[in-house]
This record gives sequence, structure tokens and C-alpha cells, in this order.
Amino acid sequence: MRIIGGVAAAFLLSAGLAAAGTWEDLFNGSDLTGWEAQSKADWRVEGGAIVASKGQDGLLTTRATYRDFELELSFRAGQDTESGVMLNSPKEVANPGSECYEVNIAPTSSAYPTGSLNGRLRTNDPADSPDWRKMRVKVESGKVTVWIDGKEVVSYADRRPLGSGHIGLQFTRGRVEFRGIRVQKLDLP
Repeated sequence: MRIIGGVAAAFLLSAGLAAAGTWEDLFNGSDLTGWEAQSKADWRVEGGAIVASKGQDGLLTTRATYRDFELELSFRAGQDTESGVMLNSPKEVANPGSECYEVNIAPTSSAYPTGSLNGRLRTNDPADSPDWRKMRVKVESGKVTVWIDGKEVVSYADRRPLGSGHIGLQFTRGRVEFRGIRVQKLDLP
């Protein structure tokens, strides 16, 4: 039986499925392999970052789906940018307050500024910056915790946790850039 288990584990790893507890890079820094555009935004790679600056509102989603995980990435957004990172998401989202967890990237003047969970919980510590910023998010059994630049800014417990879904980079308006995107599954594949 050990041999069969070992063969199954080797097959899963060779198929590109990350085991629980292993960090997996979601972006290779050179092209959009592993990602699918869900709208006509101008998703592209520039200088080792995924970039969008014009086009139709929408998402760039992972091909794979995730349920319980940690996500780390860096982002940079212009002053008037409206963007976000969708978690446990369908490929198209009409209502982020019920269909997914959206970590918003938006000015401090927004109802849900950067670090907030759009439609769910506003951060009490909004801050704008034109520089590269670090985002870390943990989703586990409906509890979503968000850190921006190492500081916890949101902790939210969903009474009706979402199932598996895609990770999506959102474009609404302004220039947004993402790099260093990696995920660690907390559940079994």
C-alpha cells in the first residue's frame, strides 16, 4: 500500500498540483502561463509584473481553484486605481460581498480602501502609497485575515464559508501591477 500511496503522491506533484503546506509560485515573471483573462482588460507582463491599465472591467484568474490557503503577493497601484484580489472566486463576479472574498485595492476615500474585504468589512487602517506593497491573506474555514505591509488590517469570520474558487486579479480602472504571487494550500488536494 505504501508504494501505491507514493506513486499517487508523485503523480499529483508531477501533474502540477501543490501539496498542502508547500508554497507554489502562481506567476513565473515572464508570461501569463496558468492564468486566464475573463474580460478584455489589457493584461500583460512588463518588467516581471502582471499589469493592467485599460480595457473592460474584469478578472485575470488562476486556472486552478483553492479553498483554504495562504496567498502572498506584491502590488503597486496608482492614486485613482480601483482593483482587487478575488479569493474563492468564480471566473466572473457580480457581487463580491457574497460570491467571493475581494481584498480591495482602492484609495483611502473609497468605502472599502486597500486591505478591506469589499462588501464585507472595511479596514480600520487605510493607507495610500504609490510604492510596491506586500499583501498576505489567509483563508481558512471561512476566516479571512489580511495583512498589508506586514500589519494585520482585517480579520473576518464568514458565517457561511465559501467553497473552492479561483484566485483573481481584478482590473476596474487605473494602472495596477502584481508580482511575487505565490500560494500555499492549507487543505488536502
